[in-house]
Amino acid sequence: MAKRGKQKRKTTAKGPLGAVLALILAALGGTAVTCRPDRWLDDRAGGNASPSDASPSDASPVGAPQGAHMALGAPVLVARGKRAATDDHLLVKPQYALAYSRSRGGPSWVSWRLDASWFGDAPRHKGRFLVDDSLPEGWERIGHDDYTNSGYDRGHMVRSEERTRNDVDNKATFLLTNILPQRHELNAGPWLRLEERCQDLAQKEGRALHVVAGGIYGDRPDTFGKGVAVPDAFYKIAVVLGKTQGVKDVGPTTRVIAVIMPNSATIQDEPWTRYRVSVDEIERRSGYDFLTAVPADVQKVIEARVDDAAAAAP
Repeated sequence: MAKRGKQKRKTTAKGPLGAVLALILAALGGTAVTCRPDRWLDDRAGGNASPSDASPSDASPVGAPQGAHMALGAPVLVARGKRAATDDHLLVKPQYALAYSRSRGGPSWVSWRLDASWFGDAPRHKGRFLVDDSLPEGWERIGHDDYTNSGYDRGHMVRSEERTRNDVDNKATFLLTNILPQRHELNAGPWLRLEERCQDLAQKEGRALHVVAGGIYGDRPDTFGKGVAVPDAFYKIAVVLGKTQGVKDVGPTTRVIAVIMPNSATIQDEPWTRYRVSVDEIERRSGYDFLTAVPADVQKVIEARVDDAAAAAP
């Protein structure tokens, strides 16, 4: 929760319009939604997203509900306590949701639900990473070759192994709108170990995680390729709930894992737990307000706390 007396936005997908949008979403069968954040209809519907037979980058008309991947609220960029101008473009896919920054050539944040239902036997996509053709016309498309010889891994935000229910789900994680430049030592080090811990929570312990991840940038980040900006650090927030729980079940004792990891070549052997911080610290450094659908009094408690092994189970 940003440090201000913020008011929660009211749901606008009500009445006849909301009914029409629900029918549109049902007809679309889970294809992606693309729109500007300032046109986004604030619907906090829960539940799991459905697999799609469409191309991972297919887009559908503006106005479908947020669904499972933003059930705890879409992150909002703030400045001086107010919503700030941004070039973020919202893309909602069956597998995850994201805000894509045109100026940085990558996602500002990616948000997704993780539970056991997302895991299966689909093999990891082989071959090149994929251009996302659902970006607006005229926007630069970052491609596989932009990263070649850059010195950085093509770092997944939603991990490939977290979307193995079917081939389409897995392929969607290789869209370059889900990718940011990571040092290999981070990508194969503490970042990976946190991903593995999240997988264990979902698969072995039956939890439902609501996750958001992205980069933290300096004032003048290095760039490569067609303008891909390099983050100084990466953040991840994972709210740990029971499989059937939703935003109404988030309370003062809900476990929230939050980390900031430097995009550094010296951290491969470090434990992920070394980088635990509060959500408040991530908000301060990223400029985004997170968990915006959670009541403000609950946010105040869970966003100030740093996770530890003794955190209460949901």
